[in-house]
Amino acid sequence: MRPGVFVAMAGLAAAIASLPAGAVEIKGGKGVAPKGPLNTLRDVQEAIVGCWKWPPGHEVRTGFDFTVVLSFRRNGEIFGARITYQSQNVSEDERAMYYRTLMEAITLCSPLPVSESLGAAIAGRPFSFRFNDNRRERKV
Repeated sequence: MRPGVFVAMAGLAAAIASLPAGAVEIKGGKGVAPKGPLNTLRDVQEAIVGCWKWPPGHEVRTGFDFTVVLSFRRNGEIFGARITYQSQNVSEDERAMYYRTLMEAITLCSPLPVSESLGAAIAGRPFSFRFNDNRRERKV
């Protein structure tokens, strides 16, 4: 391995280790596939945000809050997605709508166009993303 690649991988590993344990909160994107190459963890976060597109507001009655853990392969493919939290008081129809939206985002984002060094750093590591649809909540 070239020395420069090792230094870059060591830097990425240190950056991953310093990330907060909490989930990245998704405010909403445009449902657009990411352009690459992605070189940083922030780029990965922004790519996932960009792939997400909220369900139409007129179809949402209560909103929905859920957290999904994603894992990536070295080539940027998403190979694991697991919902670790979800709102309880949501109809089955709304829940299914959010799940479809999640699958659309995962399909759009996979594979992420990661650089070789970022791919090596993120391979197999879990990343948490929190999706909180509060569009129906009263604004103060």
